Amino acid sequence: MRVYASALLATLCASPAFSQTCEDRSSDFAARIVLCDQAFAAAPDVVAAAYALALKGEAQRMLGDYTSADDTLRYALTFTPENVWVWVELGNVAYDTGNTTSAIAHYSAALAVEDSVDAYANRADAWWTVRMAQRCSDDADQALRLDAQYAYANEIKGRCLVDLDQSELALGYFDTALAINPGYQNAYRNKLSALFDLGRYKDVVAVADLALKPGTVPNPTDQLVEEIRGLRLMAYANFAPENMVAAEADAMLRVYPENYTAVNIKGMRLLNAKKVAEVDELTRILRQNTDGRRMEEAFYDTLAQIDIALGRLDQAFANFESALNLDPGLSKIYAKKLSELGFLPLSNAPAGVLTALRRCIDVKKQTCTVAG
Repeated sequence: MRVYASALLATLCASPAFSQTCEDRSSDFAARIVLCDQAFAAAPDVVAAAYALALKGEAQRMLGDYTSADDTLRYALTFTPENVWVWVELGNVAYDTGNTTSAIAHYSAALAVEDSVDAYANRADAWWTVRMAQRCSDDADQALRLDAQYAYANEIKGRCLVDLDQSELALGYFDTALAINPGYQNAYRNKLSALFDLGRYKDVVAVADLALKPGTVPNPTDQLVEEIRGLRLMAYANFAPENMVAAEADAMLRVYPENYTAVNIKGMRLLNAKKVAEVDELTRILRQNTDGRRMEEAFYDTLAQIDIALGRLDQAFANFESALNLDPGLSKIYAKKLSELGFLPLSNAPAGVLTALRRCIDVKKQTCTVAG
C-alpha cells in the first residue's frame, strides 16, 4: 500500500493556491494533470513550479503512466533538488513498477534531506518486499517515532515482526493499526498471517470471517479478499475434517481458479491419493509462477514431493531447499523423517538437514519421501 508523501507538503502549501482540483488531489487524475499544467505555467517561483509538477507526477502515477510520472518528477527536481516529497513520489513510482532497489534509493535520498515519516514508512515497506525484515523493522520504528498514530507504519511494523518470528508482538501493531483505521484491510490480512504463524487457526478463521463481512472494510480490493480467503482456507485445513476442507478448496477454485493456496491444498489431497500426474498438472501454475507472486514454503514442499514421485530428483532437492529457506522450522520435520529413513542429519540446522537430504535423494531416489 503506497501512501502519498507529506513531509514537505506543509511548507509547499504556503505557495500560491492553484486550481482546486489540482491542489486538492481529486480522483479525476486526467483533469488534475491538465489543471496542474496550467498551474505550472502560471507559477510565480520555483517552489510553486515544483509543487505543480509534483502533483502532476502523482496524478500520472495514479493513472499508471509511470514513464511520464518519472519524467515529470525528475523535472520537478530541477527546480527544487532537495524536495523530500518529490523524492518520495519518485520512490513510489519505482516501487509500483517493481524496481524496489531504485525505490529504496529514492526514499533514502529523501531521508538525506530530512526526516520524513512517509520516506521511512515506504522504505520499510520496500525492505519488507525484498525480505530484509530487520531493516524493515528499523525503518518502521523511525516512522513511528515521527508519528505513533500512523496506521500504515503500525501495519508495516507488524509485517516486519512476523518475518522476524515475533508474531505475538506483531499482533499488537496490527491491532493498533485497526484501532486507528477500523477498515484497514491490509492490517486484517497481515494479522491473519501472525495468527497463523502462532498456530491459532480457529482465530484465523474468526478474524477472516470478520474481515470478509460486508461493511467491515469499505471498498475492499479483490486481491486482498482473495488473500484473506486463502489464509482462512490454510487455517481451516489444520482443524476441519478433510471432506469439508476439500469442499472449501473446490469452492474457492470456482471463484479463483488460479489461487495458489487452494491449488496447493487440492494438490496435497491428490498426492495423498497417489494421483501424481493429475497433481503435477494442477500445480503447474505454482511451478511457473509467471506473476512473480510471493511463494509460501508449503508450495515448495508440495512441488518437491511431486518431483520426488516423478523422479525429478534435482528439482525436488531445489524445492526442498527453497521451502527451508522460507521456513527453517521445517528442518525439524525433515530431520525426523530423514532419521526414519536411515539418514540422520548431523544437526537439525537447515544446512545439516540439506546435506542428509541430498544423500537420501542420491541413494533412495524416489523412495526418499520427507513430506512436510
